[in-house]
Amino acid sequence: ILKGGVGKSSTSVNIADRVGTRHDKNVLYMDLDPNGHITRGLGYDNIYQQSDYPLQSILIDGERRFKEAIHETEYGFDFVPSSKKMESLNTALKDASYGTVRLRNNFLKPLIVDGPYDYCIMDGGGETSQIADNAFAASRQTIIPVEPGQECFSGFQQTINRVVDKIREHQRFDILAITPNKISQRMDHQNADRKLIERLNTSERFSDKVPNFARITPETFEKIDNGELQELPKPGVRMDADIGHAYEKGMPLAHYNPESDSIAYFDELADIVVEGGVDR
Repeated sequence: ILKGGVGKSSTSVNIADRVGTRHDKNVLYMDLDPNGHITRGLGYDNIYQQSDYPLQSILIDGERRFKEAIHETEYGFDFVPSSKKMESLNTALKDASYGTVRLRNNFLKPLIVDGPYDYCIMDGGGETSQIADNAFAASRQTIIPVEPGQECFSGFQQTINRVVDKIREHQRFDILAITPNKISQRMDHQNADRKLIERLNTSERFSDKVPNFARITPETFEKIDNGELQELPKPGVRMDADIGHAYEKGMPLAHYNPESDSIAYFDELADIVVEGGVDR
């Protein structure tokens, strides 16, 4: 999503972990955000600061430096860190022929189609770039986290108009899920949380992309407004201190607190990745 601070990194790292552990898949997780928040959070700040960036040599020069670019972790995935040299890669991709498919052809095809990995989960930055274009062209699908508030929803709309629809002019591109994030307020008041949940769930275009943990039907909204429900639904990824604490400590939630109820959100998102979409 073309907006920072909405939970892309915490969502993606937990999806990567759950696809790997819950589904017993070989997962490669890539930090393609130039800011490198997840890279430093996972303890790779020294690699982020290095002048050598193997991914650039792989994508631009075709060097097969995969072992130098990929690092094993104690979680459910192997990891490709971000780098302070990522802007240099972005410039090089602009100048390269076939610049938008180099991530797919030079890196992911040898590692996934012909190699040991089943899935690659990519955490992109909050702006358009050649690196982001490569990620979209390589994955051909996305999960979009969106938090309450008009500013974030505007970023979501820009993402659809400037990224998703634009890509679809040239190739197939799927939205696997749109996941409401950082939800905390009650659904029986017209607050920002309710407006986001209701807007997504009543959208003709996007309601089938809302995960089951965030799904409220129009009929249920009517019952909520009529005071007919004794227990109100709590849709979306709820505000949970454990999610924030796990992210601050640089680990997936299930490794920080294996008893957390919030793991179920990321389990369902992992299921969506493996199954190729939301299953009602």
